[in-house]
Amino acid sequence: MDIRNQLKDAAPILVVLYALTTAILSVVIFIGIENNVQSHQLTQDPAAILNTPFYLGFFSYIGILFWCATSVICFFTRSLIAENPSQIRVKHFLLYSGLISGLLLFDDLFMFHENVLPVYFSLPKNVVYLIYINIILVYVIMFRSELLISEYIILIIASGLIGISQFVDLIPMPIPEDSFLEDAVKLFGIVTWFTYYMRYCYKTAKENS
Repeated sequence: MDIRNQLKDAAPILVVLYALTTAILSVVIFIGIENNVQSHQLTQDPAAILNTPFYLGFFSYIGILFWCATSVICFFTRSLIAENPSQIRVKHFLLYSGLISGLLLFDDLFMFHENVLPVYFSLPKNVVYLIYINIILVYVIMFRSELLISEYIILIIASGLIGISQFVDLIPMPIPEDSFLEDAVKLFGIVTWFTYYMRYCYKTAKENS
């Protein structure tokens, strides 16, 4: 394919993506100006700004990558499924699965339940947890039939590990680095969460190929 045809085919999606990127940058700049935040604090890597070692937050970054991979694989697999009535439920399941994984991604990335919502929106942590739990419950009720015919035990293990990690920090530890256990359990939970959706998406894509 020559360059002209390549540009012609790619132009529509590039225009949309560039417009979206411009909108995001505009919002970031506006927030920075309104809150008197220097632009480099919004654009540079945290390790570069703080002059910290590259491995700072290693567990957190790995977890975020797995959240992102889960969300992307759900959306991508949904796009592969043909538009027909028999696949509507599966497409909806993948859409909501991707959205929930995306919500958890941004919560981890920007510390919504720990900082943003409690500090800037005056929502106590317990209220935020309750909102998240209700979102998950609605999701489970809506798609219980899809979950029951899948390898749901993997998702139960993932949810259990993530839930346990939120309470580990309440347990007195004999060492000062007591957050290690919490973060390690959480990472296992996120990886297990990814495993469930990766296997589900693989089987779904294979059945629809």
